[in-house]
Order: sequence, then C-alpha cells, then structure tokens
Amino acid sequence: MTILVGNGFHLTTALGAAGTAAEGTVLSASDLGQIVNIQTDGSLEGGDTVMHAGDSIVVDTDDDGVFSDEAATLQVSNDRFSRSTITYTDGSTSRVTLEVVTLSDGTQTILVNDAGAGNINASADQIESITLGTLNTNFVNRYNQGNYSNTITNSVVCFSAETLIQTPMGEQKIVSLDVGDDVLTAENSVQKIAWIGKRTLSSAQLVAAPHLKPVRIRAGALGAGLPRIDLLVSPQHRILIVSKIAKRMFGQKDVLVPAIKLIEADGIEQVTSIAPVTYIHMLFAKHQIVFANGTPAESLYTGPLALQALTDKARNEIYEIFPELKSEGKAARLACPAVEKQARVSKLLARHEKNRKPLVLLDADGPA
Repeated sequence: MTILVGNGFHLTTALGAAGTAAEGTVLSASDLGQIVNIQTDGSLEGGDTVMHAGDSIVVDTDDDGVFSDEAATLQVSNDRFSRSTITYTDGSTSRVTLEVVTLSDGTQTILVNDAGAGNINASADQIESITLGTLNTNFVNRYNQGNYSNTITNSVVCFSAETLIQTPMGEQKIVSLDVGDDVLTAENSVQKIAWIGKRTLSSAQLVAAPHLKPVRIRAGALGAGLPRIDLLVSPQHRILIVSKIAKRMFGQKDVLVPAIKLIEADGIEQVTSIAPVTYIHMLFAKHQIVFANGTPAESLYTGPLALQALTDKARNEIYEIFPELKSEGKAARLACPAVEKQARVSKLLARHEKNRKPLVLLDADGPA
C-alpha cells in the first residue's frame, strides 16, 4: 500500500552529525531547497499509518510528479521539533511542529504538520528562515504520517506589470487596468475584471525566495509569432498550449501548463536577475483565458491552494466578492484542463521540437 505523506522541504545540505539536528538550528531559504512530494514505497500495511526508523520512503527529488524513477531510501532517524518558528520575509512568523527525516542516502527532508502547512499557505510573504524548536524525545524515530499529510504552497500566479492585455479598446498595460474594466477573453468574449491585486517583490525577497523569479517567454518562443514581445510571468502562471500534438497526447487541443514547466523549450527561461518585480493578478467571475502580449494565458484561478497563496487581505476581499468560495470543498472550474507533471510536459515539448510544430497555434477565432 503506497501512502502519500505530503509535501516537504528537501534540504540542500544535511544537518549535523549522523542526522541529528540541534535545537535552535536556523535554516535559510536557500538551505530548505525545493518543496517536493514524499510517499512511502509500499512498506506500510493498510491501517498502519505510523512511520518508524527503518521504513522505506520515496522523495520526488526531481519534482516531476513521478515516483517510479526515484530510489527508495530508508528512514534512519525521525526527529520531531515542537515550537519551531517559520519567519517570513515581511517579518511575520508562524509557530509550527516539524519532523526532520534523515534518509539512508544521507539526505534530509522536513515535514510540516497540517496546521503549520496552513500557516505557510496563508502567509503574507515567502519564507525567510526556519528555526528548529524543542526536540520532542517522546517522538524520536517515529511519527504518524496522517499528521503530516499536508500541501505546502508558497507561490503567486500573475503577470508582470509591463504585460499588455487585450481589451475591446486594444492592448493596455495590465498596471493601468482596474476593477470593472473590460477584457477580451478566449471563450466568453468581453468580461469585466471583478478583482485585481498587485504585489512587488524586492531584490532581498527574490534572493530569499529565488523560486519566485519570473519566467521570461521570449518573443516567438511559443511559435507562430507568439508572444509578440517578451512575456514575463510568475513561475506557476499557466500558459495555454494549443496544438494537435496536445490533442493526441491528452485528448484536448487546449491545455494549460505552468510557465516554469516550459523552460526546457528554446527561448523560455527563469530569469537570473534579482531586480525587483511587480506581479499583478486579475480575477473574473469565472476562470478565463486572456491574451497577454498576444499569448493565451490564464486569469487568477480561485482554487483552494491558489487562494491560500494570497495575503489574508486579498483573500478576504475575494471572499467578500465571491462568498461562495468560502464553502468547504468549493473549487473553481478551470477554463481548460491543466497538465502539471513535468514528465508529461517534457514529452509534449520534445514532440513539438521533433516535429517542428508551434506550441501555440491559434485558430482565427482563438482557442477552441
């Protein structure tokens, strides 16, 4: 029985001798590495949700959503640190319980319990550091995986301030748009902006959280002259891929793919600069495909995780406009299906390159 444990920070450098981390250890954002999925490899029986030293665990170290290409490792040590502190770049903090899992290959992963993951998701800013709290000796070398079945998000989905958005009056910079303004969308013609938000990340914040640096899609990188000029978006912002190859692979000609997953394609890369960036996101009554520098891309998606990545103030404003989103289990409907796993995106990109086909080939009337 394979059990998904949840998300964790896969550390870039292991802590201490023999995997023993000291109380008060401070981990910077660069120490934490990327957030990855973690699961057991089938060594647990049904109903046995307590993980012990010696149990097998699999970490999706390449973050491609596939576990079959990963080597199973044994847990050498599980150390629980209660009253640990997460410090965000805006100075706010969260008090959480952490589990530091040491693996037989010498690497370590940090799991955050459910309540702590919620604090991260709802935080107003990105993580600057984590300080390990008190080592709880009652939980040495064992933990209950149910307590750590969490989802951690620390991302923003939006356009850069210089993006040109197609409107009935022609292209306009997104920074000039406001609530109530009309925007042209792919499927529903003209739609009014219901909410718009802005966030500026400083150089210091980008140093602390380099995964938030924008992705640049250079002019023509998507084929067929798109985008018309370079397009900068946040890493998790999804771009609409429109092609017959997507149709053959996924049964749908139009699929949404996060920009960061497209960087294997020529002309698409995550910027290395730490120059400040202003991100702006637009919300409509429904999830929409808009045209940014001529390229079809998504508006703000109001799924639960996307909302958690916003500030409390922004989220409360959206709930005031769309109170139905507060309903438990309420999820917005995507304008088009999404392809998230890197392995599937990589295959899509490889087939386009092999056949020399554009990633976005719009019909005269736009996406189907």
